[in-house]
Amino acid sequence: MKENLKINGGRGILIVFEGISGCGKSENVASLRSHLVGKGYKVGLIEWNSNKLIRGIIKRMDSVRLLTPEIYSFFQWFGFMQDYYFKILPLLKKQYILLADRYVYTGLTRDNANGTGVKPGKAIYGRILKPDLVFFQDIDPRICYKRIQKRGKPLFYTNRVIKKSGMIKNKDLFYLMKLRKEYLLLFNNNTVKNDTNIIWLRNSDDSVIKYADDYISDKGEMKEYVKIFN
Repeated sequence: MKENLKINGGRGILIVFEGISGCGKSENVASLRSHLVGKGYKVGLIEWNSNKLIRGIIKRMDSVRLLTPEIYSFFQWFGFMQDYYFKILPLLKKQYILLADRYVYTGLTRDNANGTGVKPGKAIYGRILKPDLVFFQDIDPRICYKRIQKRGKPLFYTNRVIKKSGMIKNKDLFYLMKLRKEYLLLFNNNTVKNDTNIIWLRNSDDSVIKYADDYISDKGEMKEYVKIFN
C-alpha cells in the first residue's frame, strides 16, 4: 500500500471542490476518489455541514419560519468548525488525501448571497488551513437550475429579499446567478488566489483526474513534496 504524499510539514493533501448547486461537484468528487483509491492512496471524503443534528435543527427552524440568514450563518460555521477540528485536521495529520465537497468558500459566498450582516467567515478563513487544490466548477446557472429541477429537490437558501420579491419570477435561478457572482468575486480576490491553487473548470470535459495526477506526481509548477513508500 502506498503512503500518501507529505507536504507542508508532513500533512496530507487537501483537495476542495466548489461551485453552485447542480454544477457537478459530487460526480467529480466520486470519480477522483475512485481513481485515487485504485492507485493505492489513503483517501478521505468530507462533505459540507454533514452533521445530521445541525441539519435537523436548521430544517426545523426553517419549517416554522424562524431561520434568518444570520442564524443560518451561525449554524453553518459551527458545523464547519466541528468538521475542521474533528475530521479534516485528523485525516490530514494521518497523511490522507482528503477530498472536500465544499469548504470554507461555500460559507463565504453563501453569507454574501443570503444577505447576512454577520461576517464570521472572514475571521475563520484567516485561521484555517488553506487547500492544496481548489476545483471551481464554473457552470452556467441555467444548466445547474435544470439539473436541480430534475432532482426534484428544492433549492435551499435564506435570502429573504429574493423570496419575498414580486419582481423576480424565477427566484431559484436568480439566487444561483447571485451565488455564482459571489464565487467569481471570491476566486478573483488576490488574497484568495495567493493562498492556494485554483483550477477553473468550465465544462464537463475538464478532467479533475488529470489535474490531480499532475499535482500529485509533481508534473505541474506547483508546490514541492516527497512521495513515501512502505
